[in-house]
Parts: sequence; C-alpha cells; structure tokens
Amino acid sequence: MRDALLGLIGGFRLSQMIAIAAKLRIADHLRDGPRTAGALAQLTGSHPDALYRVLRTLASVGVFAEDEPQLFRSTPMGDWLRSDVQGSVRVAAEVVGEEWMWRPWGALAHTVATGETAFDSLYGQDTWTWFGDHPVAARLFDSLMDDITLADAEAIVAGFDFDTYQTIVDVAGGRGVLLAEILRRNPAARGLLFNVPAVIESARQRVPPALVDRLEFVSGDFFRAVPAGGDLYILKNILHDWSDPDATRILITCRLAMAPQARLLIIEHLIGAPNERSAGKIGDVLMMVRTGGRNRSIAELGQLLTAAGFQVPVAHPTTAGPDLLLAALAGQAP
Repeated sequence: MRDALLGLIGGFRLSQMIAIAAKLRIADHLRDGPRTAGALAQLTGSHPDALYRVLRTLASVGVFAEDEPQLFRSTPMGDWLRSDVQGSVRVAAEVVGEEWMWRPWGALAHTVATGETAFDSLYGQDTWTWFGDHPVAARLFDSLMDDITLADAEAIVAGFDFDTYQTIVDVAGGRGVLLAEILRRNPAARGLLFNVPAVIESARQRVPPALVDRLEFVSGDFFRAVPAGGDLYILKNILHDWSDPDATRILITCRLAMAPQARLLIIEHLIGAPNERSAGKIGDVLMMVRTGGRNRSIAELGQLLTAAGFQVPVAHPTTAGPDLLLAALAGQAP
C-alpha cells in the first residue's frame, strides 16, 4: 500500500512526461515503426539526450518500448496518443501540460484555505474571460471538449431515446459534436446549437455536409436568454462549471425558453456514494480550482432544478460515460 500511495504522490511527474510526448506527437512519429531517440529529437526540434531520458522513463511504464538502446516503438497504450486513432487521448494529455491547466492545481492549498477559485486568484480573471483573451488556448480547450464529447456520445445516444423530440437545442454545446451525433441517429430531428459567437463561428466550419439543412446556429449568452422553440434542451457539462447561484440562473433562462411540454436533459458526472471512486469527485475538485463550480449529487441537482421551476429529475442509467437526468417543468406531467 505504501508503494501504491507513493505512485499516486508522484503521478504529476508522469503526467507531465506524457504531456510532452503528446505535444511533440511522438506516437504519430512512431506510427510506421521504431525510431531512435536522436531521429525523434530531430523531427520534433528537441534536445536528444533530454528527450531520450523522458522516453526511456515512459517506456518503463508501458507508454513506449525501448527494444534496443535508444530505439523506441509505440505500444498498445502509447497508440492512444496517436492523432489518427478514434478515441485518441492526445489532446487530453497535451492539455495537462498547459500552464493554465496545471498551475491552478498548484494553488489548491489557497482554494482549500480560502474557498476562492485558484484560477481567478492566479490570473486575475475567470477561466472563460481568460480564454476569450487567449484564442490559441481556447482552441485547444475546445478540441479537448470535442474529444470528451465524442467519447461520451455512444453511451449518451444508447442511454436515452431522442426519437420523440423533433427540435433539440444544445445549450453551450461546444462545437456541436454531440448534437451532430444525435441528428445522425435520428433522421427526423432538427438541431439548434447555442453558444458564444467565437465557438459558433468555429462550429459552422465543422458541420458535416449531410447535416447542414438540419442544424441551426445561434450565438448568445445563456445568462440572458436561450432560444425558444425546442422540444428538448441539453446541458452537457455546463452546470458543473458554475456556482449554485449561477447554475440556477442558467436553469431559469432555459425554463423561460421552454414550452410546457419541453424537457431538459442534464448530462454530467454525478458525485457518487461515499468511498466510491468516480470521475465526478475528481472533476469536482477540478471545478473548484479552475471555474468556481462544482460537481453535484442527484439530490443537489434536484434542489437547483426545483428552485428554478423544474420537477425533480429522473435518472436514465447508462452503461458508461456521464449520468443523464431528465427534468420536466414544474406542474407538467413527468
């Protein structure tokens, strides 16, 4: 148990080495076969000895393999860092190495002592304002959200019946990855993607040609208003970005846009039972240091929903991925 704990303590060191390998596209360079550390250094503009020392360490934990001195190949684990692999984790690994991701974790003690969001304290502005001022970082973050959503999409469409909804509004739905997948599976449905202007402009350029006539793009601010006319409204990984008062404001703008028969689908990782390992708990601390939000239990989300004019949500179990909660407006049939 001591060694296992020490492994957890030192986890940040391996994550940073994997981030470097992802940023340098090492797995992509090994796609067609082994290369020496010197050749990889030349391809990536790296210092040969420094890169070798990182690669041999990653080989010791199975990310790569060193078959001969300084000659490396990929492994089944390392292949997940390839850019061309479906379900690739390359962007996720690269993001871990970005200052705006790891630095707030370094200020976790400040958040625990004061309750203040570490990112805001370090950068003097909130995450979303900062991204607005740093478009390169914002694009990398958007790519991460695309990858996460694409990985979740199969479980979501398998765990929920979208057939009964003609118009589906994805509120702050990234660049439309989930909405596009829903429309592909439900040919009779139409979609509306709602997000801030910069993300909407990027989403327009990525829409699959087959969906152009079925997908509408609207930009705006979900604290002010959300487009009306939807049969189903989706909030995927949105409420956990915000404090309870702000999350309630978002729910209220959704409620004001919704017709009586419309429904709200919340997609997030819930906080699990005590001692249960869950993505929701780790994600909760991430929200605490980066956005000021929180992951919640189903009871806590139920309290937010009822305060905003909804009924207590109904869970739709999935075999994998995030949790799905469906809520009707207060006073309507469930």
